[in-house]
Amino acid sequence: MTRHLTDSIRSEATYRSLERLERAAGWHYPSFLWKALPTGIKDALRELRGRMLTHHVMRHLSRNKEFEQSPEDVQASASLSIIVPIHDAPEVTKRCLMSLQQYAPNAEIILVDDASKLDETKRVLKDFASRNIWTLIHHTEALGHSAACGAGASLATRPNLCLLNSDTVVTPWCWRLIIQTFKSDPNIGVAGPSTSAAGNIQALPLATSACLYLNDNQICEYARRLLDQSTDANVTDLPWISGFALFIRRGIWEQLGGFDENLPDYGNDIELCRRVLGIGYRAVWVRNSYIHHFASASYGKTIGSNSILARIRIAQDYIHNKYRS
Repeated sequence: MTRHLTDSIRSEATYRSLERLERAAGWHYPSFLWKALPTGIKDALRELRGRMLTHHVMRHLSRNKEFEQSPEDVQASASLSIIVPIHDAPEVTKRCLMSLQQYAPNAEIILVDDASKLDETKRVLKDFASRNIWTLIHHTEALGHSAACGAGASLATRPNLCLLNSDTVVTPWCWRLIIQTFKSDPNIGVAGPSTSAAGNIQALPLATSACLYLNDNQICEYARRLLDQSTDANVTDLPWISGFALFIRRGIWEQLGGFDENLPDYGNDIELCRRVLGIGYRAVWVRNSYIHHFASASYGKTIGSNSILARIRIAQDYIHNKYRS
């Protein structure tokens, strides 16, 4: 009993310390002061702040603690067809598939190899698909994220889709709260979890600061801490849900025809959510569900950051012109 009490006190202290760090990570310098600083000093301050936060985060999250799913969390994955578009980046892809193998045992998994060139990537995909009886689709030429998601969705049989980037790590409790959210309101059409990297407020500052440095056990422990804040889904309406892990009712996806074919990758999530909202459904962020995202681990290596920025600008212009009226 004494050991249990000590562990409970230690766990609560860790929780409070991380809660304070979360607030610190969200703090910003006053805008008038920040604007006056030279670029070099800004960069140095960002790096120093990131290193300090990362050090404290890693100190509070055990690298060795392992987690098991409850029967409820295992069952929640059964209503999902999880579609994973893949274009090389075998290291992060393997981490993603390992986490799915462990924490999505009842889901329908559809891997879409969008013309990966590396033999290592092909071996990883073949191994996981055969071992777990997952569906594996091969594209002979790279068609882009939107087309890869569409190819996977065309084979889906479950009521809900999860369009999951290959540079992610899922956690034991991420499915149940999303499914609970869909069941709670039939007008919720799209949902997404918290993460470490996104183009909107789904990215939590503390997770962002330590994004590249956490191992899978630490990622799960961070997710567990988020879940401790509330056992029920903590839901916030947003104008769009980030595409790194976009959950959508399959019927709505089919009704809308999936992603806009003029947006092969960047901006496709924003445009899709506009159409979802346009037909009367909600798009929500489930804050206490968590899936880790490394961001641009595939495209960042194959086309580079400048090309990514160019694609983002093209997508923004297209969406602006499409909805200008």
